[in-house]
Amino acid sequence: MALKRMMMSWGGYPFAVLLVALVSLALIPFRAVLASTTVMLFYVPVIVGTARLAGVRTSATAAVISFLALDLLFIPPYYHLTVAGLPEWLALIIFLVVALIAGQQTGTLRQREQAAVRRQSELELLNSLSARIVSEKSAATTAEFMVAEVVGVLGARRAALYMWSSNSSTPECLAQAGSSRQAPGEAALVGWVLREGKAIGMDAAWSVPADQRPISVGAADAIPGVVADGVYVPLQTVESLEGVLVAIPPDETGMTVDDERLLAAVANLGALSLHRHRLEDEAARAQALQESDRLKSTLVSSVSHELKTPLAAATARVTGLVEEGSDVDAARVHEELLNVAEDLDRLNASIGALLDLSRLESDAWRPHPESCDMRDVLGTVLSRLPAAQQSRVYFQIADSIPDVMVDFAQVARAITILVENALSYSPGDEPVTVGVAPLADEIELWVEDRGPGIEDTEKERVFEKFYRGAASATAPGGTGLGLAIAREIVRSHRGRLRVEDVMPHGARFVVTFPADAGRSE
Repeated sequence: MALKRMMMSWGGYPFAVLLVALVSLALIPFRAVLASTTVMLFYVPVIVGTARLAGVRTSATAAVISFLALDLLFIPPYYHLTVAGLPEWLALIIFLVVALIAGQQTGTLRQREQAAVRRQSELELLNSLSARIVSEKSAATTAEFMVAEVVGVLGARRAALYMWSSNSSTPECLAQAGSSRQAPGEAALVGWVLREGKAIGMDAAWSVPADQRPISVGAADAIPGVVADGVYVPLQTVESLEGVLVAIPPDETGMTVDDERLLAAVANLGALSLHRHRLEDEAARAQALQESDRLKSTLVSSVSHELKTPLAAATARVTGLVEEGSDVDAARVHEELLNVAEDLDRLNASIGALLDLSRLESDAWRPHPESCDMRDVLGTVLSRLPAAQQSRVYFQIADSIPDVMVDFAQVARAITILVENALSYSPGDEPVTVGVAPLADEIELWVEDRGPGIEDTEKERVFEKFYRGAASATAPGGTGLGLAIAREIVRSHRGRLRVEDVMPHGARFVVTFPADAGRSE
């Protein structure tokens, strides 16, 4: 690592000269017995290695120096640029061309690898921040995570997040990382951004339309006489301006366009997070003064902002492909598009959950009962699961099961929620068991998993809206509405839904429905 840093600080040129010199000195004692074409082979690793470590320009320098060293030291007459015969000229020219091409290809691969590593770091940052938006309970903790990641990923000398203070008209620093020393004029510039809602110090040479990037001005245009050492990005949502993200670059070269684009994406996610936390705080303060319906509306509004998380992730992936242009190979495009499709599926599922719960609670989705065979319902449930998950589901169905009078679509939806929930919490390839058996004038259906189970104190709370239990950290993120929807559907059919323990570990969700006594007619 120290050698690599030294090479980068000098552009790699001194090391290219040194490596060629070392190879030449090592081979001079053997030039009488080594053919010139054999000597050429010793220079090729030097050129390729230089391209791998320092880039295309340095490898081109190494290729030219190697060409001159071959001519002067290993092809008679020695120590002269002239060459005795045409074959030697052709060999030298071919060597130079091949060396330049090899260096160019290796350097290009190096650049692509660096771009891929950078893109991976960016996606990891956005994904981590998206997860924090969903799960983190404290705005201060989220802000600390944001500024720490800006310093770590972008290499910023200082990062800080400001908000309006609730007790004064001055901006309050919610979190900072890197240097604790404020940049000259930082407080004044932050106050201007909070008032005007515009960025300061961002490059205008973005490869995206102006309406899709923050409006930015120079520091002198904002406050005459003030020089901005970094970038000031407003944390803006559709509804409000939540704060300002400050990033001071490590040196005078400033931030690249890619750095600023990532910073803007972090600011957008941070704005959503702060907006969500602000709404939650407002809901908590109003809880003692408002009725339960008012609180429910506020919670739904808060959770709805979490739906933007998969949309932001999908946008970041698509934007990355657009930025890389035609250099992206087909396999990479296919992989990224699969990830985008997964993000959009999550978004669609979250929206569907909210709509289902809204319809159920408003009595707009009333059941239309009909006599149904539970085998048909379970067949529909299985067909809705991904093909890779279907093999994990095992059935235990009694030989004789009476039909039930239920709404086929709604009950299939409720059981699908239970099965998907069990698959999410069961580790690896552990099976999920779905059973059906008659029970007096009812039928009993259960879905059993091999997950961590549910604590006794949470056995009722898991059916509450928006609640996600302690074991949710081991499963993919969600809105916490699935079990609430399932219970509402079961209740609307005069049924019951409860959860039991499974030994040695796991949970069993049990549903009972009244049997259809009139089916025999």
